[in-house]
Amino acid sequence: MAIIGVDVAKLSLVAVRTSSTGIVRESFELENNEVEISKWIDKLMSKHKYLLVASEATRDYHNVLAKTCLTRGIKFRLLNPILTKQFNRATVRKKKTDLTDAEIIAKLAIQGEGSIVTESSFAPSRILHRTAIRLTKLRQILHATKKRFAEVIPEEKEINQQVAKCVTYMEETCEMLRDKARETTDPKLVELLLSIPGIGKNLVITLINEIDDIKRFPSPKSLVAYAGLDPRVRQSGTALKYNTHITKRGSLYLRRDIYIGATIASRWDPQMHEYLEKKLSEGKRYREAMVATSRKLLNRVYAVWKRGTPYERRLTTTGT
Repeated sequence: MAIIGVDVAKLSLVAVRTSSTGIVRESFELENNEVEISKWIDKLMSKHKYLLVASEATRDYHNVLAKTCLTRGIKFRLLNPILTKQFNRATVRKKKTDLTDAEIIAKLAIQGEGSIVTESSFAPSRILHRTAIRLTKLRQILHATKKRFAEVIPEEKEINQQVAKCVTYMEETCEMLRDKARETTDPKLVELLLSIPGIGKNLVITLINEIDDIKRFPSPKSLVAYAGLDPRVRQSGTALKYNTHITKRGSLYLRRDIYIGATIASRWDPQMHEYLEKKLSEGKRYREAMVATSRKLLNRVYAVWKRGTPYERRLTTTGT
């Protein structure tokens, strides 16, 4: 199999072809447009029976390449840029060029890193919901600005009114995008996942759009890894150490929203509250304990979705 690692930019692509063992065989440089990419991919297909293409998730610059591969049935892996940075830091020289980045991407793809891009990756509902999440952050900034202006320059009524209008308009836009994303989601699946404490109407849409198909994940651990909530592992000789930092690879949107859901669940669900308190009593800091609680909530999501039956609350019993 030929492994193609691609460093993408707005106007150009720099790529390398490696063997399945990571040895660089060839390098390429081409324009980032549909015509040039199609010619290049077709030429590679004529020479190599099996291809695996991988790139970083750099804004939307990888979209044309990914869609070209999908239409030709070529497997495409999308990597979190954090992974390539971590890989580069581990090298002696820490050399960073477009060519070395492409080689690192190819090596990470060989290791199975990154998520497989499918048609659903470009589904309108996912794009709409992710946009709503990004706009929500802007709305929070505008809301803070509105409050600040009201305290500092209350006499500037026209400015305050204009900022207030921006906040209202942003809220309406976010809700409209979320409503549109909900239209294409399976209502039975929504109802199923809403049975889990901590999963609300916004988080359930994030789960469905980001996870897409639970069958993609062979175990709860693989889903946790996809959310980037798995702990980093460092090994030296026979010493194996799990530290308190998470990998942060995979879906940022899933990681962010499941953390919010875990915060809510730990307040209202006795079992999740008990689990959080247990982690805090073990000496973990609050954020570390909440990450562990987020993993537990994601495990519940996996079990309910995979099993296809609603979550059942277990009664908490106290010993005497």
